[in-house]
Amino acid sequence: MLSGPFATLILGDLGAEIIKIEHPGRGDLTRAVQPTLEGTDTTAYFASLNGGKKSVTLDLSTPPGTAAFERLASTADVIIENYRPNTMERWGLGYDALSAANPDLVYCSISGFASGTYRDLPAFDMVVQALSGSMSVTGTADGPPLRPGLPIGDICAGMYAVIGVLAALSARDEVGGQYVEAPMYGGLASWLTERAGYTFATDSPYPRTGTVHPTLAPYRTFQTADGWFAVAIGSEGSWQSFCDAIDRPDLRDDPRFASNTDRVANRETLQEILEPLFARNSADEWFARFRQHGVPGAPVRDTTEVFEDEHLLSAPYTTTETVGDTELTLVTVPLLFSSLRTDLNRTPPSLGEHTDAVLGSVLTPEELAGLGG
Repeated sequence: MLSGPFATLILGDLGAEIIKIEHPGRGDLTRAVQPTLEGTDTTAYFASLNGGKKSVTLDLSTPPGTAAFERLASTADVIIENYRPNTMERWGLGYDALSAANPDLVYCSISGFASGTYRDLPAFDMVVQALSGSMSVTGTADGPPLRPGLPIGDICAGMYAVIGVLAALSARDEVGGQYVEAPMYGGLASWLTERAGYTFATDSPYPRTGTVHPTLAPYRTFQTADGWFAVAIGSEGSWQSFCDAIDRPDLRDDPRFASNTDRVANRETLQEILEPLFARNSADEWFARFRQHGVPGAPVRDTTEVFEDEHLLSAPYTTTETVGDTELTLVTVPLLFSSLRTDLNRTPPSLGEHTDAVLGSVLTPEELAGLGG
C-alpha cells in the first residue's frame, strides 16, 4: 500500500516518468482510504503518494492484461512491484521473463522478507516493526512496546528501493539490467545501527526509555505551560549554554551535574529541578530562549502546526496542488541540487486516466480495444 508508491513518488520528484498500473474498477487500495478531498472522489492518502503519476488500468491476471504489460515492460527502464513474493512470477511477469525481452531492465521487488524462513509471511508494516526490533525500543520503560507514529517499515523499504534502483541504473552500461530486492524486514533491522551495537557490546536488549536518552542528560521532553518541549543536551558546551538559557547558572557549579556522567547518575534529581521550571513558560518562549543561546531544543509540533511553521513555508520542501475544492499541501523530496531541476507535477490521476494514451503507444487499436474495462 505504501512502500512501492513512496519509492516511485521519490523517483517521480527526481524527474522520472511514472506509470502506475491499477486494477480496473477498484484501482489502488488507498483510493478507498478516507478522508476524501472535498469536491472529488480522491482520497488524501492516494493524493499524498501518487501525484504526478500516470494511471493505467490493467488486470494482470488475464492473458490480455499480461500481454499488454509485457509490451509496456519492453520499453521500460525500471519496474517496481510491491506484491507478495512470487505473485508476478505466477502471472508470468517476473524478472526472468521480462528481462529476456528487455536485457537492460532494472526490476525491483519490495517485499516483507527476502528468501528465508519468513518469505511467505504476510508483511504489513506492523508485523515487520514487531519482528525487526523497532517496536521493542519504542515506548517508556514501564509501558508496552509501541508502534512508531510513522509507518517506518514501509518508508524504509521504499527508500532502500530507490537507492537500489539508482545504483542499478548507474551500473547498467557495464553489467546490463538486474534484479533488485528491497525487503522491509532487512531495512528496519539495518536501521537499528547503534542500538544493535549496544546489544552486541552488552549482550542485552537496548532499553525502552521513551523520549529519555539512556546515556545523555538532560535529553528528553518537558511539559511547558502550553505544550511539550524537547531538550537535547549532548555536550558540555551545550550544558553550559543550557544553564544560561533557563536562568540557572548555579547548576553549572553543582557537583551533582558537573559532567554528563554526573547528570545521568542524578537524572531524577535534575528532572525534579527542571520540570517546574519549564512549566512556567510557553513552548515558543522556551524556543526563543534556546535559539538565542544556541541550545539544541524545540517545541513538539503536531501535524497541523508543522505546516504552519515559518521554516517549512520558506524552504523548498512542499508544493501546493488544487484538487477539487481542496488546496492540498504536499511534501516533496527534500533534495537540493546546484544545477539539476525537474518540472514537479503532483496532480493525482483519476483511475485509468492515462490508459489509452500510454498503452496506445505499444498496442494496436485492436489490442487496446480487446482489454475491455
